[in-house]
Amino acid sequence: MGFFRDAARWIFCVALVYAPWAYGGTTSTGIQTINGLLLAAFILWGVEVIVSRRKPRFPRVLLLLILALIGIGGWMAINSGSIYDSDFYAFVPLRNFAPHLAGSVDYAISTAWMIRGTLLLCAILFVADLSQSNRWLLRLWYVIGLVAGSIAFLGLLQKATGARMIFWHKAPPWAATTFFATYYYHANAGAFLNLVWPLTAGLAIRAFTTRCHPTMRAMWISVFVLTVAAVLANTSRVAQLVALLLMVAIFLQFGPALLRKLSRAEKSVVFAGGIAILLALIALAQATHLEQPLARWQSLSERIPTDARWQASRVAIGALRDIGFLGFGPGTFRAVFPSYNKESTNPVPGTWRFLHEDYLQTALEWGWLGSSLWAVLFFGGIAKGIHSYRKYGARDWTPRRRLLQPIIVIALIGVALHALVDFPLQIVSIQLYVATYLGLCWGSALWRGAEVASHRSEVRDQESGLGRRRS
Repeated sequence: MGFFRDAARWIFCVALVYAPWAYGGTTSTGIQTINGLLLAAFILWGVEVIVSRRKPRFPRVLLLLILALIGIGGWMAINSGSIYDSDFYAFVPLRNFAPHLAGSVDYAISTAWMIRGTLLLCAILFVADLSQSNRWLLRLWYVIGLVAGSIAFLGLLQKATGARMIFWHKAPPWAATTFFATYYYHANAGAFLNLVWPLTAGLAIRAFTTRCHPTMRAMWISVFVLTVAAVLANTSRVAQLVALLLMVAIFLQFGPALLRKLSRAEKSVVFAGGIAILLALIALAQATHLEQPLARWQSLSERIPTDARWQASRVAIGALRDIGFLGFGPGTFRAVFPSYNKESTNPVPGTWRFLHEDYLQTALEWGWLGSSLWAVLFFGGIAKGIHSYRKYGARDWTPRRRLLQPIIVIALIGVALHALVDFPLQIVSIQLYVATYLGLCWGSALWRGAEVASHRSEVRDQESGLGRRRS
């Protein structure tokens, strides 16, 4: 059954590569393709589990949380009481079988969201099971690192050439300023880079602390420099601030231990290498027009008081009184917000597809109960990762797990901070990577003895394949 297992995992890796390159999963075509890839991976995973009579490894509480969220969101979609007509800004009533119970205000949006949401929730279970394999954990890490480098390289190339739009798009008559790499909105690109560049830092650290070919060492150092330079070149101030906090956290976590292991001569080499990296970043900054993000920082004090996102958040806070336990329905913010905005004493101009505050938008869509379950899934995963690392990391984990887990936790905390003032958790590619990281955090609770179980499974697969060839 090794074929089905490996095929499922490689298809999942393809989804991780495709999602950020498909405009971050912000187009309908991209979302449908990502959904198809995830569905194919999970079907093969299910076939492998059933045929091999293997019990997938993930915490029981994680399964209960996911089933509860799927149940709440599915009920809201099935029992929808209306569908939103965006042309006339009106809700068209629908006949539902339980009109006195809670239901979504838009059947189409909630149904589409739950299809995607169910697949993303299943991705957490899938990665938790995958993470029990030491070999596949490293492969997953490598894939994320290579994706990070490719997206960063494209963004820097666009900045260096003064591109007015994504290379394969026709530039608008005015200069476009909100895109970066394959993302139409620079803040989403910044949030994605902050999710992946810490893992490239981990790969660079691993390359210097283990026996590694010089080519691999040079490659991961280069990828790390590219991804950090991409965050600096990106014009999202929030992303740059979060990146600085992540850099400090990673240094505090790994810096002292690395310095203690180095001899005086090695410290001199590291110091010289650090100077070389800094000079490389300065050169990249000159080539990629770093003056653009610097100019945005200089105008920060003028823009904060007049930023429309604060006004939109005040309108959304006024709607909290009506959300109840289950909210207005998954994904329905864009259908609900115009009505409350129109009734507001100080309406915010423009069309708002997402609120620039992920937690408040989640509360509106999922209510007090649903948003609480999401908080337990997200922050509980971070807490589980920290707890597992502190309790079992030093004694039971391999070096790669001890290195990767703190980085995953730091990256998740970074996107959690970014979500306070933007909407990274509404973007499919970022959702997929967050689901992957949560799977690693929740799955780390079972990493005790995971190496032995993974090795036995791989031996059984090899022996069964050898037996079939002999027969």
